Amino acid sequence: MYESFISDLNIFSNEFSSFIDTSNRPAILHKIKQKHIGELEDDLNIEDKKIDLYIWNAIFSKEIIRHGISKKYLHTLYNKYYVKIPTLNDLKSLQELEVEMAEAYLEFLISDVEVKDNFIVNKLLQHLHMNIESFMSLEKISEHLGITPEYASTCFKKHMGISLMKYSKKIKIDRAKVLLLTTNKSMLDIALSLGFYDQSHFSKTFKSFEGMSPSEFRNTHYN
Repeated sequence: MYESFISDLNIFSNEFSSFIDTSNRPAILHKIKQKHIGELEDDLNIEDKKIDLYIWNAIFSKEIIRHGISKKYLHTLYNKYYVKIPTLNDLKSLQELEVEMAEAYLEFLISDVEVKDNFIVNKLLQHLHMNIESFMSLEKISEHLGITPEYASTCFKKHMGISLMKYSKKIKIDRAKVLLLTTNKSMLDIALSLGFYDQSHFSKTFKSFEGMSPSEFRNTHYN
């Protein structure tokens, strides 16, 4: 099961990075639970599991930092799990801790994604990521936060260096890339699940970011 690596093979996969990039909580938790089934079947050594969790604790921290969150905001969370891992001595408890750890880091990311000084920008980022599957106009987003579209647009561009609506499209395309490579969903299903008007709208937007159509991307990158 572990081939040449005496550890969790997912550590060497880029898939988790893609899931974190798109704040895809369901996909990450599903992967972890699938992994746990295999670990129980193989009666994974407790010490090996602890080492894997130390590595995952570092990976999650590094991925969150990569999204722009300062290390000083993460040390408490990282230290909490670094200290707790060696206190557990059965596989089930360690697996439960792994789920808790993933949930905690993901909640941290969603709540404080791309932390900036500006409170409004934080709120805009949270709203965009939490509603990635919905169609979102600048007017609707602004109304939800009780600010004017002009202020939302100016504030976001100033702090993020990209327009709010272009950023919204970017995170949708990032999620689409994950779905194209990890599911058998049709182009239409992916388009509708991410709030695009239709497949044509989705394909045009995708090509503007990636330089190729969704089907070309899937055929090129699918292993």
